[in-house]
Amino acid sequence: MKLLTRLRGFTLIELLVVISIIAILASLAIPAVSGALVRAQLSQSLSNCRQLTLASYSLAMDSVATGDATMPGWPSTNSFSTWVEQLTNAGMGTNDIKKLLTASSIGPKSWPPSVSDIAYNVYAVSDSSIAETIFLTTKNWDATSPSGLQANAVPYGDKGFVVFRKGGDGAIYTARQATNQISFFGSSTNKVQ
Repeated sequence: MKLLTRLRGFTLIELLVVISIIAILASLAIPAVSGALVRAQLSQSLSNCRQLTLASYSLAMDSVATGDATMPGWPSTNSFSTWVEQLTNAGMGTNDIKKLLTASSIGPKSWPPSVSDIAYNVYAVSDSSIAETIFLTTKNWDATSPSGLQANAVPYGDKGFVVFRKGGDGAIYTARQATNQISFFGSSTNKVQ
């Protein structure tokens, strides 16, 4: 006597329930993953700002030590191209500078780059400026704007922004902190064109 065993598979309803559970779990995970991606990109921007600040500080110290006034370390008003040229002459390759001026795939496409082409606002800083003076910010934050943060601006919109100071400290801020930073720094910062 043969025993016939019947294999039982999933019914259509069971299969649809499993698929709907997976879809619900995926929809819950997507915002967390995208938020982590933005935080990672903001961290990379903070690191880029730190490297640009260190390079500028090094150039400024060389200028002071040698007494060579033609070698400015910090970008002064209307001298963005001079600043980038000085970074290149100091040994940074053009690809390195392009990477540092890029945030979230927004960055210079040509060489030499222009201020409008990069992902950061660059502010005029001199050797006599205090350490708390703003040096770099991501382009979505603007000290001259009443709200501080521009929701549709690149690279991060209203998800967060980076402010880096001449003294070498910087931070990643959330959208809620945008107006607090304006009241702290005021609108006296002078963007390099």
